[in-house]
Amino acid sequence: MRISKEPEVRKQEIIDTAMKVFAERGYEAVTMKDIAREMNVASGLCYHYFQNKQALYEEAVKKYAQSCSRSFIEVFSQTDLSVNECIERLGKVWQEAEDDCSYVYAGFFHEKGNELFHRQLDMEMLHIILPYVAAYLEELKKRKEINVPDARAAALFILNGEIGLINDSEMNSDQKLEILKEFVLKVLK
Repeated sequence: MRISKEPEVRKQEIIDTAMKVFAERGYEAVTMKDIAREMNVASGLCYHYFQNKQALYEEAVKKYAQSCSRSFIEVFSQTDLSVNECIERLGKVWQEAEDDCSYVYAGFFHEKGNELFHRQLDMEMLHIILPYVAAYLEELKKRKEINVPDARAAALFILNGEIGLINDSEMNSDQKLEILKEFVLKVLK
């Protein structure tokens, strides 16, 4: 029996199933037929929503990056926070997300051999968060709490540096946060 679902619900089902299958078998080994088989639907349904596997993956990364970025954007939107308060709140958001497994596709992106995919996710998140960080820094600059010539350039510098630090496997979360705080404060002086 055919089950009709709202298009956005079905589309999200396809994305979730694809990410599950990618995590289990690896992106390269999976076909659209494999995803359809896992869902117990005709492969044409997957092609109705996505032109190909790459388009499906790109949509999954975009949606996942938006989801992962939401809490960080909320913090940067609070332009009345000092730099120290902002960093403290960001640390809590990051820790809470890791503790409660909010990153539903983490299994795929953190899998050994998927570093390139993880980098794509990082870059997508950077592009989503960048305008909020730049606006936050611009507000701090107006209040003369920081001294940077260009808020957007400072935001790019900080976010790109943060990505490397956060993904380093030789430090624990507390060490990363402490070093990040120290570097950010030096950049913004």
